[in-house]
Amino acid sequence: MPAPARPAVRRALLATAGAAAAAMLLAACGPQVEPRVEPGSSVEVAWSGELTSANAASVAGRTPGNLDVAAMTRAAFATVGADGEVREDPSFGTASIVADSPLTVRYDLADGIRWSDGVPIDAADLMLAWAAASNALSTPDLELDELRGADGALELPEATVWFDTASPGGLARATEVPLRDDWARSIDVRFAQPVPDWRTALDVAVPAHVLGERVFGVSDPMEAKQRVLDAIDRADPLALSTLAAAWSTELRVDAAALDDAARISSGPYRLESVQGGRVELVANDAYVGAQLPQVERIALASTADDAAALTGLTAGELDVATIRPTDADRSAIRDLDRDDATLSTAGDGTRWELVLRADRAPLQPVEARRSFLHAIDRRGIAEAALGEAAADATSVDAVLFRPGTRVYEYALEDAGFPQAFGGADEELAAAERDALGIAAGTELCVRYDRADAFAAAAIPAMAAQAALAGWGVRDCGVDDLDEGLAQDDWHAVLRLVPAPADAAQVAERWRAGGLTAVSNPARETLLDEALATAEQDALEQTLLEIEASLVADAVVLPILEPEQLTISAAGVQGVSPRPGHASLTWNAWEWAVETP
Repeated sequence: MPAPARPAVRRALLATAGAAAAAMLLAACGPQVEPRVEPGSSVEVAWSGELTSANAASVAGRTPGNLDVAAMTRAAFATVGADGEVREDPSFGTASIVADSPLTVRYDLADGIRWSDGVPIDAADLMLAWAAASNALSTPDLELDELRGADGALELPEATVWFDTASPGGLARATEVPLRDDWARSIDVRFAQPVPDWRTALDVAVPAHVLGERVFGVSDPMEAKQRVLDAIDRADPLALSTLAAAWSTELRVDAAALDDAARISSGPYRLESVQGGRVELVANDAYVGAQLPQVERIALASTADDAAALTGLTAGELDVATIRPTDADRSAIRDLDRDDATLSTAGDGTRWELVLRADRAPLQPVEARRSFLHAIDRRGIAEAALGEAAADATSVDAVLFRPGTRVYEYALEDAGFPQAFGGADEELAAAERDALGIAAGTELCVRYDRADAFAAAAIPAMAAQAALAGWGVRDCGVDDLDEGLAQDDWHAVLRLVPAPADAAQVAERWRAGGLTAVSNPARETLLDEALATAEQDALEQTLLEIEASLVADAVVLPILEPEQLTISAAGVQGVSPRPGHASLTWNAWEWAVETP
């Protein structure tokens, strides 16, 4: 009965409130750190993004611009570096496995860490992050596609609970309410199965006290945190529906009326101003972690295009920019190089690849697919499409891994792609075709986006190469590649795709053969294993076996990874671009400005 339970509930609330108050006191007099900021230092970054939300973990908020800012303003248990390796940050907290069956991970916050408004980061923030990513407390069996409008916004019935998270990751498997230690500021998350991304899965994207204040109309931050915890502990659908809706949509950034909530940060930088497309961030003086910034002020300056970025660098108005240089840019880039600018060339995380269908004659036998792939000279295609710039392009000799990463080097040794398809061999290709009784001149319909300059230039070169081995290539370019692939008259497609960043993306692309439709039960088992392992070495070994199986099935030919050039003005140090989101700002705390 409710009445007898009240004293016990009150004791629990008092205990939690006491823990929170103690945490706040500890945070106020927490770790003393020696600032590294160089007073007056600043860096101007060419930027094409827009800041629209303080929650980059939501569907509406997960935009390139919001992710750029979140990388600077949100601390994390771990991030992925430019080399593809997970970089842990114990000064924010630790993620550690405390039980194997079921997999149980303890997310334990470091002592004394706080939001930039002085409120401690604690178990309430962790519980909110879990509830949002897992949607374990949400209304079951929602037909989200039917409820989502043309603008992408959800139109949910009253009292419906759904945190519109962009990427739940492994936390989608964590459907039990975590065990919480308010004093230690940790939670133990149980997963229904092992997951590979457990170190990076819990994204503390939204301050619980900010959300609680907005939703429940309270002004005391610790009371607001408690109200959030109450809603989660009681699985209260009325409270949770409002909380989830606010988490999903109400943390918008209005440049004309920037509120204090948008400025709150847990990372090395905090938002100071947004004006005319220009976003200014300053070093967060409440930050006590190990990722202490050195540059006092970083501005993300709205820049129209690569030409404008290069002009800004040349004029000294910009300090950092990433561009795709053209032949016309060579003189300006040479001058910047002579002025001691730092030039960093790296792949952009996408790749051009040729994918073959295995469910349509004449490519059903693996020997036929091998024959066609053996006819293709990847370097020749690059030269036809890029001209002199082909010399700077990054060749790709692995299906699943990015050049420059540790596992890519393992794949070169273990999976056999360079040995199988490293170079064209027209005589071998012709012999393999003849052995199958496939007539010389047999045509393959190759889909591509005819509006793309690379693909449009590559197809004639591919046709000329294939003809030397007795294959014909029919130009099957289309205006809408997705619509073209939905038709059934094509044999192969030349396309630009993101390189898979994790096991989930590998499975999404290659489950049931993906576009290739090749049947491989052993690979399906390996994909299941990759998604259900928490041990990094075991995961890498499984992915290498998947890579080897794709090479053996001869269904895809990676061609090259487009290059980007990042230019840092003389004296600006530490800029280390990575593929994917927040490609520049992910390590802004490591940047420095060398004074003359």
